[in-house]
Amino acid sequence: MVFCYDRRPIKQKLYQHKYTMACNIDQFLEQNTPNNEPLRGKYMKSFGYHSLMRRMPAVFTEITGLLKAKQFNLANKEEINNVIDQLELLLSEILNNNPLRKIDSTSTLSLIWNQILEKKFNSDSVVTWFDTEWLFTENYLYIRLKEIFEKTKTLQNYDPFKQLKYNAFDESETTMIAIAEFLNFQFSKKELDDTSLKALFIQMLKICLWGNRFDLSLNIGKSKNITEDPLEAIVSLDKYILADHSDEIWNTLNVSIDKNPKIIDIILDNSAYELFTDMCLADFFVTYGFAEVVIFHGKSIPWYVSDVTKPDFEHFLNRLEKQCTSSALQKIGNRWNNYYTAGKFVIECEEFWTLPHCYSAMANEDSELYKKLATSQLLIFKGDLNYRKLIGDINWEPSTTFKDALCRFQPTAVVALRTLKCDCVCGLNSDYETKIDVNDKDNNYLSTTNYWQVNGKYAVVHLSK
Repeated sequence: MVFCYDRRPIKQKLYQHKYTMACNIDQFLEQNTPNNEPLRGKYMKSFGYHSLMRRMPAVFTEITGLLKAKQFNLANKEEINNVIDQLELLLSEILNNNPLRKIDSTSTLSLIWNQILEKKFNSDSVVTWFDTEWLFTENYLYIRLKEIFEKTKTLQNYDPFKQLKYNAFDESETTMIAIAEFLNFQFSKKELDDTSLKALFIQMLKICLWGNRFDLSLNIGKSKNITEDPLEAIVSLDKYILADHSDEIWNTLNVSIDKNPKIIDIILDNSAYELFTDMCLADFFVTYGFAEVVIFHGKSIPWYVSDVTKPDFEHFLNRLEKQCTSSALQKIGNRWNNYYTAGKFVIECEEFWTLPHCYSAMANEDSELYKKLATSQLLIFKGDLNYRKLIGDINWEPSTTFKDALCRFQPTAVVALRTLKCDCVCGLNSDYETKIDVNDKDNNYLSTTNYWQVNGKYAVVHLSK
């Protein structure tokens, strides 16, 4: 099988075919995404191009490998083979830059997607994988994956990424133990003076921030064995934070707001270690009275490989308390399960998060969700996808303020905690380049954008209110 790949035919090992695919490359442009334009795969020096052309084949390889390795019974072997065939056809659509189509499903989410696609077909003259906004097509990929499994008899609720998420838990357990031991001790000293309380908050915020480095969709399903001392790491990593509103966030938390009950919302990204760090920050809010309830928002279907679903959330809590051998993890797992049972921790998986909309469209597209978020004291958006949707996935000038890039999305105070993994960023000071290592400045990442924008080494902590 031959794919179009950097304008050269390169044989891929993912699947073997009896035919050669034509390469539809006329629309591709050998340049970065223009300033103030949405990211698109057709710009060959953008991370969107790299993602569609290189990462997607590897993601498909992971899914098919897990399907083949899983010990299904004989009755559904034929069905598994059919799923693999459908995955192969979907990948060929992507790499040939074929037109998008409607979703062949009657699920509520699919029907919403089809309404969005109908509007897209009517408004845009070309709607293909590389020509359409990368944010749109990348989200579209995951509803198409869901469609493939929905059409089976025995795999309708199958999460093709579940084992990868479980593996990521295993490989981060040592670091989670270190944090749990620290927190179990800290939270036992409930009375802290203001200086100590702020210092602990900054620690929790930074642990939560750097938990976002571990993203299976960007590491192509390969988790990292996380063994670093997290409390030492956050100090050494401070120099890589290009915009840091931590003090402003602390001040916002300490302003008396007449909202009852006191709620803080965390819009989740990855499961496993990052989810653990999210719960650490949430526990801080509950323990020290900054929130009576923390509402976590996950995905309604398997999404972006490692994103948190409700089954992931509940399995994670159960595993901490009942399956880990560490007494520290068991103790903190028991604590968090009690929060969950008591309604202090809540998981909600609204379908808006699995649609291609930027968040500036939320007030119009899902006014009920917007109104619900407006009752929160603080919205904390985790990770790269949430960040891209917050700022419209636009290649802003880095000096553009976070507030301006939000394009009037402001239901309440908005925080973004994100390690940089694609080429859109905003809210940076004019001296940001002085914080970037020389080796990360080159245009050397597989002939795409500047390496510092995509390698997960740098981060931002933004606040808009």
